Amino acid sequence: MGNKQYGCNRPAKPNKCKRNDFKNLAFIMIVFGLVSVCAFFLPIKAWILLLGGLLIYCGYQLR
Repeated sequence: MGNKQYGCNRPAKPNKCKRNDFKNLAFIMIVFGLVSVCAFFLPIKAWILLLGGLLIYCGYQLR
């Protein structure tokens, strides 16, 4: 046996988050911010068209 201390100095877990994940999250946050600002200034029909186009574009980028 010996003087082993279990639980101390465990190997660090590998980081599962990739840099690309943070870029995608930043992109989504920027798009939602722009959409929120535009919601105050655009009429409803333009708002619906813009939102539909942005959802298609974001889906394509995150694919």
